Amino acid sequence: MSDSKSEARGLAEVLRVFLRLKEVFKIKKISQYKIPDEVLNFALAEMQKINSGEIIFVAQDGYLMQIEINSKRRVADWEEKISAWSQDLISGVEKQIRLEFSKLLYGRLVIKLQKCRVTQIERTVQQRFTGLDGEGI
Repeated sequence: MSDSKSEARGLAEVLRVFLRLKEVFKIKKISQYKIPDEVLNFALAEMQKINSGEIIFVAQDGYLMQIEINSKRRVADWEEKISAWSQDLISGVEKQIRLEFSKLLYGRLVIKLQKCRVTQIERTVQQRFTGLDGEGI
């Protein structure tokens, strides 16, 4: 009997956390499958400072949870200047990021940069499975 009580308490705690996160998302105006404008503008500005590296958008349940910025400086390209992006380039990258993130429920959207330019966008999707031993991944 104590197993079902602890299981019920665990489920109640998960529900409580879920409802709290839902409220936080409403307060911060975070929408499912969308990157907030201020976050995307920040990421685009950071991309323009990166000679080589990547910016990663992490999604859970379709919501942006965090971004990761990884900048590398290759010794062979040490003297290379970082060139400014045109407004058309910024708009194109922004549009592509929004499109790819809108398809992401769980996973990561990785924007790879080399020589101050976006060279690749990777969307890694994680699938959650239930009904298996261990309930999930």
